[in-house]
Amino acid sequence: MTIDPVVYIDGEFIPSQEAKISVFDHGLLYGDGIFEGIRVYDGVVFKLDAHLDRLYRSAMAMWLTIPLKKAAMKAALLETLQRNGFQDSYIRLLVTRGKGDLGVNPKKCPKASVVIINIQIEPMHGHDATNGITTIISSIRRQAPDSTSHEIKSLNYLNSVQATIEANRQGADDAIILDQRGFVAEATGTTLVAVWNGALHAPPLTASILDSITRRFVLDIARDLGFPVFERDMTPFQLLMAEEVFLCGTMGEITPVRSINDQSIGSKAPGPVTQKLLSEYVKRRKNPEYGTLVFPKTK
Repeated sequence: MTIDPVVYIDGEFIPSQEAKISVFDHGLLYGDGIFEGIRVYDGVVFKLDAHLDRLYRSAMAMWLTIPLKKAAMKAALLETLQRNGFQDSYIRLLVTRGKGDLGVNPKKCPKASVVIINIQIEPMHGHDATNGITTIISSIRRQAPDSTSHEIKSLNYLNSVQATIEANRQGADDAIILDQRGFVAEATGTTLVAVWNGALHAPPLTASILDSITRRFVLDIARDLGFPVFERDMTPFQLLMAEEVFLCGTMGEITPVRSINDQSIGSKAPGPVTQKLLSEYVKRRKNPEYGTLVFPKTK
């Protein structure tokens, strides 16, 4: 029997098939809102506090007042998980500007709206992606840091949608996006890491990319395993010459890249460094040390 999970909307728990927001919500009309994607692994909400911290930073950058204090937000999220009872699941936490009128002025939105969705879903590219995905370098550029920067995890993902459409039209699984200077930024819904000579190279946060929680975790794992880690600008040529490339993020987890613009990356995906990182990532993400335990651990 299919379970209809409950969704939290502004203090109420509603079956997902009945969950609704107003057509006048500015999150719908203008992408005026923020979100976090969070994973639950074997009853552990991975890096929950870090996700909540980032949510409130995004809100501050947008002058968006979240109607719940951080502790109350955490309690609402955990109750949603407990009501649904999924040991392994995905959480989409949204805060929109709320209901207003058809104008863009946020003053017309008296109160922000909070939505917590909890479902069971595969990684972005499915479980088969462990053998690597195909990518292109998109003609779409990441927005400059003084515009609708991806440093804020906002609901406005049109930039990524456009790049994804380009990848679809070329028969690729995903797109890699450059920043306004022509350096590598990130993929459509994940960050990116390349490997040369056993060292990890990641685009810097100055490339107008999201400060990815999974990216930080993976780079910390790499340091623990003794791999050198560099955060530096990377040209498309350097990316194509990499021995290994992988994407990482909450939705994508760790996804090896098999090819870029029909050019193979390395001799095999995943490469040896990616394999070691993936193995350690899978082991650590279920550890309550790295998250918040919601349900008793399964055997």
